[in-house]
Amino acid sequence: MKNLGMLFLLGGTLLLGAAPLAAQNSVNVLGGTQPANTTGCPVNTHCIPATWSTTSNAGADITVAITKNFVFDSNGGASPTDFPSGTSGQICLADTRDLTGTTLFAQIAANCQLAGGVALLLIRDSAVTAPSAIPVFAISTVDGNFLRVTVGFNTSTGVSMFQIRINVAAAVAPVNPTGQHNCPNSQAVPAYVGPGTANYTPNESLCLPAGAGQAVEPSMTVDSQGTIYVESIRGVPGGLDLWRWNRTADGGPNANGTLRFKYEGQPDCGMFVTTFCKQSGLAPGGGDGDVAVNAANPLNNVPNLAVVSLAAAEVTGSHSTNRADTLSTPDVAAAGVPFDDRMWLDALDDPNHVYMEYHDFGTTSQIFVQRSNDGGQTYTDVVPETAVVDATTAASVGPPTGNIAGQIKVDRSSTGSHGNLYQIFVGPDSPADNTRTQCAVATAPGCFNAVYVGVASGVSLTSHTLSFTVYKIFSCGAGSNCPSELGLGNLFPALAVDNFGNVYAVWSDNTDIYYSYSTTHGTSWSPAIKVTQNTSQAGMSNVFPWVAADANGHVAIAWYGADQAGNSNKVPLTTKWNVYVAETVNGHASAPLFTLSQATDHPNHTGQISTGGLLGSSDRSLADFFQIAIDPTNHLINIAYADNHAGTSVTYFTRQKKATGGICRRVDCR
Repeated sequence: MKNLGMLFLLGGTLLLGAAPLAAQNSVNVLGGTQPANTTGCPVNTHCIPATWSTTSNAGADITVAITKNFVFDSNGGASPTDFPSGTSGQICLADTRDLTGTTLFAQIAANCQLAGGVALLLIRDSAVTAPSAIPVFAISTVDGNFLRVTVGFNTSTGVSMFQIRINVAAAVAPVNPTGQHNCPNSQAVPAYVGPGTANYTPNESLCLPAGAGQAVEPSMTVDSQGTIYVESIRGVPGGLDLWRWNRTADGGPNANGTLRFKYEGQPDCGMFVTTFCKQSGLAPGGGDGDVAVNAANPLNNVPNLAVVSLAAAEVTGSHSTNRADTLSTPDVAAAGVPFDDRMWLDALDDPNHVYMEYHDFGTTSQIFVQRSNDGGQTYTDVVPETAVVDATTAASVGPPTGNIAGQIKVDRSSTGSHGNLYQIFVGPDSPADNTRTQCAVATAPGCFNAVYVGVASGVSLTSHTLSFTVYKIFSCGAGSNCPSELGLGNLFPALAVDNFGNVYAVWSDNTDIYYSYSTTHGTSWSPAIKVTQNTSQAGMSNVFPWVAADANGHVAIAWYGADQAGNSNKVPLTTKWNVYVAETVNGHASAPLFTLSQATDHPNHTGQISTGGLLGSSDRSLADFFQIAIDPTNHLINIAYADNHAGTSVTYFTRQKKATGGICRRVDCR
C-alpha cells in the first residue's frame, strides 16, 4: 500500500486529468549569467524549458510573452500571505521542495494571483496540473536552483536581480531520430537519443503526447518471439501509455542499436472509448500499471499481451491478441476486492492463463491473487481471490505496519516446479517488530526489516483454488532497522525465475542492493549477498532494484544508483543518479560473480528520490520503480526507466549491445 501517491496530494499532486495537447514553453533570463540549455530556445538565446499546466489560464497557453521580474516565495506558496507585497504585477516563483504540508498546486496559483502575480513558475521535476486563472509553468529543480542561486533575488523583497521572459510555446515537431512511429503530432518532450555506453545502446526517449504530463513507473516484458512491450503511467485519471517493438512489424534495430518503437496509445481506453480517451486525456486508471505475456496462440502464432491499470477503487484489465494494435474493451472491475492497490502481473507459458496480485488497501494489508483464463480480460478463474499471507505470518506483516508487495512470478521452467507461483514482500520480522516504536521508519510504526516469499506449488489449472505457504528469505534481525538504519521498505522487492526453476530475490536498504537465491523452489534461501559491495556504488545510495533471469543462473539486476552516500530522501539536491546493472551467469553458485555496468549515458535524475510512496515527502518525480526484462531469443537485457534530466519525467529505453559470454542453457551447468 505504498504506491497511491499518484492519487493523493503530497505537497502538491500528480493527478493528471483532461488536457489538450501543448508544446514546449521556455524562459529567458534578461541579463546576468545565462542558463546552459539552448535546445528549443528562441534564436541565439539560452533558456530554461518550462512545461505549461494545461488546466491553468482557463485552459489556454499564453499567446504573448510575459516579461517581468520573478518574486520568490521561500515557503512554497502554500499560504495566502506567503507571497510578498512586491509580487503585484510580477511572476511568482515557488519551489515545491519548500512545502511542509499538503498543498494543491491550484492553491499556490490562487495565492499568487491574490498577491497580484501575473503568472506562476513552479519548481518541480515533473509536469503539474493547476486549475487556475493565471498561467502556471513547471521548471526542473536544476533550473529552479539556477534562478534561486545564480540569477538571485533580493532577500528582503524576494524580487529577482534580473527580469525573465516566459516565451510563447514553439511547436514541438514529432521528430524521432530512432524511427519511432505512430507518434502524436505534438509531444511532451523533444526526442532524445544519447551516445550510449560501453555495454548499452544510446538511451532513447519514447514518444509521448504533450498533454500526457508524464510517463513514469515503466513496466516492461519481452515475449517468446522477442517482441518488447513498455508501459508507463500518467497518474489517475490520465491512464497508461504503451509502446511496442516487433522486428517484423516495426523494422530491425537501427545501426546504433536503438529500436523503432511504435506508440500504441492508451491500453486502458479499449476499442469503444479510444476516441474519448484521445480527445479528453481521461482513462479509467493510471495510478499503477503492469504488463505480461503468454506463449504464442497456435491459431495465429501471436503471444497474448495482458495489461492492467489502477484507479484506486478498482483494477482495469484488458488484453491484445495482435501485438497491441488493438486491445479488448477494458473490464473496469477486474479485482475481487474493492479499494485495492499496487497490482502486478505474470503469465503462464500457455495462450491464456494470467495471474494478478494486488493489495487490500482497506484494512487488512492482505495480498490477494486472482487468475485469468481468457488472457487477462477477466480474472475469475480463481474463486474467491486467494490470500498469500497466512494467519501466522499476518501477525508480523499485517496492521499496524503492514507490508510492501513486489511482483508475482510464475515458474515457466520445464522442470517439476513448472506452474509454481512466487510472491515476494517485505515487512516486520516478528509480531513484536510489527508494533515496535523505537524501530519506526518515516511513515509507519514497526520495522520493515524482513523479506518473505509466498509459494504456491503443485498448481492445477483445472482447480479454481490456490494455496500459499510463506517462507522468510532474509531478516536484518529482530528490533533492527538494518545496517543502513533505513529498513527494507524501499519500494519494491523483486523476484525472477530462470529456465530451470531457480528463484532469485532482490531488495534495497537504501544503501546496498541485496540478493538471495533459492534452488529449492522458494522453501530455503542462500545467505544475502551485497551486490553493490566492492563496486563503484559501494557506500552510495542505491534504490529501486529490479531483477530478471533466464537460462540457468543468468541473472540481471538493475537499480538507480547515486554519486552520493546517504538517505535517498535527504541526499544533497546536486546528487546525480544513473541506472546500473549487475549481471551474472552463475547466479546460484556459492559465490556468484557479478559484473557492474552503467546503462545510462547521462544522469537520468538530479536531486532526491522518495522511497515513501503515498506518504513520501521527498521528490517523487520518478515515482516508485522501473523494470528490466531479458529477451529469451538472444539473452539481451532490456531496460525501461524514468528520466527527467530535460524536464518532464518520461520513459526511456536502452538495451544491452551484446549478450554476455558464458550463459549456460543446460541443466548441468558448472
